[in-house]
Amino acid sequence: MEHAHPRVTARDALYEGPFSIFLDHLQDGERSYRRAFVQHPGAVVLVAMLGDDVLLVRQYRHPLGQVVLELPAGTCEPGEPVEETARRELQEECGFNPRTLSPMLRSFAAPGYSSEVFHFFLAQDLRPSRLPGDEDEDIEIVRMNLREAQSMVRRGEIADAKTALGLLLAP
Repeated sequence: MEHAHPRVTARDALYEGPFSIFLDHLQDGERSYRRAFVQHPGAVVLVAMLGDDVLLVRQYRHPLGQVVLELPAGTCEPGEPVEETARRELQEECGFNPRTLSPMLRSFAAPGYSSEVFHFFLAQDLRPSRLPGDEDEDIEIVRMNLREAQSMVRRGEIADAKTALGLLLAP
Protein backbone atom coordinates (compact mmCIF):
# COMPACT_ATOMS: atom_id res chain seq x y z
CA MET A 1 0.00 0.00 0.00
CA GLU A 2 1.42 3.37 -0.99
CA HIS A 3 1.29 6.16 1.56
CA ALA A 4 0.31 9.66 0.41
CA HIS A 5 3.15 12.15 0.72
CA PRO A 6 2.72 15.23 2.90
CA ARG A 7 2.32 18.52 1.05
CA VAL A 8 5.01 21.20 1.39
CA THR A 9 3.23 24.43 2.31
CA ALA A 10 6.36 26.60 2.75
CA ARG A 11 10.13 26.29 2.57
CA ASP A 12 12.65 28.37 4.50
CA ALA A 13 16.26 28.42 3.31
CA LEU A 14 18.48 28.26 6.41
CA TYR A 15 21.74 28.01 4.49
CA GLU A 16 22.63 27.90 0.79
CA GLY A 17 26.01 26.83 -0.54
CA PRO A 18 27.58 23.66 -2.02
CA PHE A 19 24.73 21.95 -0.18
CA SER A 20 21.70 23.72 1.27
CA ILE A 21 19.73 23.38 4.48
CA PHE A 22 15.99 23.92 4.31
CA LEU A 23 13.15 23.90 6.79
CA ASP A 24 9.97 22.60 5.15
CA HIS A 25 6.51 23.24 6.56
CA LEU A 26 4.41 20.16 5.83
CA GLN A 27 0.72 19.35 5.83
CA ASP A 28 -0.44 15.74 6.09
CA GLY A 29 -4.21 15.71 6.35
CA GLU A 30 -5.02 17.61 9.54
CA ARG A 31 -1.48 17.39 10.84
CA SER A 32 1.06 20.21 10.32
CA TYR A 33 4.74 19.82 11.12
CA ARG A 34 8.24 20.91 10.07
CA ARG A 35 11.26 19.01 8.82
CA ALA A 36 14.79 20.33 8.35
CA PHE A 37 16.92 18.63 5.72
CA VAL A 38 20.12 18.94 3.76
CA GLN A 39 19.73 19.17 -0.01
CA HIS A 40 22.90 17.68 -1.47
CA PRO A 41 23.95 17.25 -5.14
CA GLY A 42 25.26 13.72 -4.49
CA ALA A 43 28.72 12.27 -4.19
CA VAL A 44 30.99 9.60 -5.60
CA VAL A 45 32.97 7.03 -3.63
CA LEU A 46 35.91 5.27 -5.28
CA VAL A 47 37.34 1.85 -4.60
CA ALA A 48 40.57 2.53 -6.50
CA MET A 49 42.68 -0.59 -6.98
CA LEU A 50 46.40 -0.89 -7.70
CA GLY A 51 46.89 -4.65 -7.97
CA ASP A 52 45.78 -6.13 -4.64
CA ASP A 53 46.01 -2.73 -2.94
CA VAL A 54 43.34 -0.09 -2.47
CA LEU A 55 43.92 3.66 -2.25
CA LEU A 56 42.64 5.39 0.87
CA VAL A 57 42.96 8.98 2.04
CA ARG A 58 43.62 10.22 5.55
CA GLN A 59 42.19 13.65 6.26
CA TYR A 60 40.94 15.83 9.08
CA ARG A 61 37.14 15.95 9.41
CA HIS A 62 36.03 19.03 11.33
CA PRO A 63 32.59 17.76 12.47
CA LEU A 64 34.36 14.85 14.19
CA GLY A 65 37.41 16.83 15.30
CA GLN A 66 39.70 14.04 14.14
CA VAL A 67 41.60 12.54 11.24
CA VAL A 68 39.67 9.81 9.39
CA LEU A 69 40.81 7.08 6.99
CA GLU A 70 38.43 7.01 4.01
CA LEU A 71 38.03 5.94 0.42
CA PRO A 72 38.54 8.81 -2.04
CA ALA A 73 35.21 10.58 -2.48
CA GLY A 74 33.76 13.89 -3.50
CA THR A 75 30.72 15.98 -4.23
CA CYS A 76 29.13 16.10 -7.68
CA GLU A 77 29.15 19.45 -9.43
CA PRO A 78 25.74 20.60 -10.76
CA GLY A 79 25.13 18.99 -14.16
CA GLU A 80 28.33 16.91 -14.00
CA PRO A 81 27.81 13.21 -14.84
CA VAL A 82 28.78 10.99 -11.89
CA GLU A 83 31.43 9.18 -13.97
CA GLU A 84 33.15 12.51 -14.65
CA THR A 85 32.95 13.39 -10.95
CA ALA A 86 34.55 10.04 -10.11
CA ARG A 87 37.44 10.59 -12.54
CA ARG A 88 37.95 14.19 -11.38
CA GLU A 89 37.94 13.31 -7.68
CA LEU A 90 40.42 10.45 -8.07
CA GLN A 91 42.79 12.74 -9.99
CA GLU A 92 42.41 15.54 -7.41
CA GLU A 93 42.76 13.37 -4.31
CA CYS A 94 45.14 10.58 -5.41
CA GLY A 95 46.72 11.63 -8.71
CA PHE A 96 45.31 8.79 -10.81
CA ASN A 97 42.86 8.47 -13.71
CA PRO A 98 41.20 5.06 -14.09
CA ARG A 99 41.02 3.44 -17.51
CA THR A 100 38.25 1.23 -16.13
CA LEU A 101 35.46 2.72 -14.00
CA SER A 102 32.67 0.31 -13.06
CA PRO A 103 29.53 1.26 -11.11
CA MET A 104 29.18 -0.81 -7.93
CA LEU A 105 26.24 0.59 -5.97
CA ARG A 106 24.01 3.62 -5.47
CA SER A 107 22.94 4.26 -1.88
CA PHE A 108 21.41 6.97 0.31
CA ALA A 109 23.81 8.54 2.80
CA ALA A 110 21.30 9.47 5.54
CA PRO A 111 17.75 9.71 4.14
CA GLY A 112 16.29 10.90 7.45
CA TYR A 113 17.85 14.34 7.02
CA SER A 114 19.72 14.46 3.70
CA SER A 115 19.04 13.94 0.00
CA GLU A 116 22.68 12.90 -0.58
CA VAL A 117 23.17 9.84 -2.78
CA PHE A 118 26.48 7.98 -2.89
CA HIS A 119 27.56 6.55 -6.25
CA PHE A 120 30.17 3.83 -5.65
CA PHE A 121 32.66 2.97 -8.39
CA LEU A 122 35.39 0.37 -8.78
CA ALA A 123 38.36 2.16 -10.37
CA GLN A 124 40.97 -0.04 -12.04
CA ASP A 125 43.90 0.19 -14.44
CA LEU A 126 45.01 3.46 -12.85
CA ARG A 127 47.28 5.84 -14.74
CA PRO A 128 49.11 8.79 -13.14
CA SER A 129 47.17 12.00 -13.77
CA ARG A 130 47.02 14.83 -11.26
CA LEU A 131 44.45 17.63 -11.03
CA PRO A 132 44.73 20.37 -8.38
CA GLY A 133 42.73 19.51 -5.27
CA ASP A 134 40.42 21.69 -3.22
CA GLU A 135 42.39 24.35 -1.35
CA ASP A 136 40.80 23.40 1.99
CA GLU A 137 41.83 19.72 1.72
CA ASP A 138 44.97 18.36 3.39
CA ILE A 139 45.02 14.74 2.23
CA GLU A 140 47.53 11.97 2.86
CA ILE A 141 47.28 9.09 0.38
CA VAL A 142 47.46 5.62 1.95
CA ARG A 143 48.04 2.53 -0.17
CA MET A 144 46.95 -0.63 1.65
CA ASN A 145 46.27 -4.26 0.88
CA LEU A 146 42.52 -4.61 0.27
CA ARG A 147 42.15 -7.60 2.62
CA GLU A 148 43.90 -5.68 5.41
CA ALA A 149 41.58 -2.68 4.86
CA GLN A 150 38.58 -5.02 5.02
CA SER A 151 39.94 -6.49 8.27
CA MET A 152 40.28 -2.96 9.67
CA VAL A 153 36.58 -2.40 8.93
CA ARG A 154 35.65 -5.58 10.80
CA ARG A 155 37.83 -4.56 13.76
CA GLY A 156 36.21 -1.10 13.87
CA GLU A 157 39.44 0.68 12.93
CA ILE A 158 37.80 2.12 9.80
CA ALA A 159 34.50 3.57 10.99
CA ASP A 160 33.41 5.77 8.06
CA ALA A 161 30.23 4.14 6.72
CA LYS A 162 30.77 4.88 3.02
CA THR A 163 34.33 3.58 3.25
CA ALA A 164 33.27 0.44 5.12
CA LEU A 165 30.55 -0.28 2.58
CA GLY A 166 32.83 0.30 -0.42
CA LEU A 167 35.61 -1.85 1.01
CA LEU A 168 33.29 -4.72 1.94
CA LEU A 169 31.74 -4.67 -1.54
CA ALA A 170 35.12 -4.74 -3.27
CA PRO A 171 35.95 -7.90 -5.22
